[in-house]
Amino acid sequence: MLQKMLKAASWVMIAGLVIATVVPASERPVTGLQHDVEHFLSFAATGLTFGFAYAQNLRVNLFSAVVFSLALELSQIPLATRHARLGDFIVNAAASCLGIVIAHLCRKLIKDRAVSA
Repeated sequence: MLQKMLKAASWVMIAGLVIATVVPASERPVTGLQHDVEHFLSFAATGLTFGFAYAQNLRVNLFSAVVFSLALELSQIPLATRHARLGDFIVNAAASCLGIVIAHLCRKLIKDRAVSA
């Protein structure tokens, strides 16, 4: 049950990132935090959730996170009010990968403790 909820939550978060990326800049939600911090927190949280939901293959998850981050940035090129930035891609990809790695390490730690108990 928890796994299904995590999977659903991760896809909702991914959809939220897509929507926030392609809406006109004036309609993009802002938190008041610095631009890079907003990006880092939103992508790290999504990576963490996705990493817990889909823990089968770390390499595939990391590769997918980088490709997804790149695709999001490239999707902004034809949009009049948005700008694709290399810095955003780097922050987004790094944050997503960090979230996935943290989830992987947490799952491994929990599994190791269960085995040794």
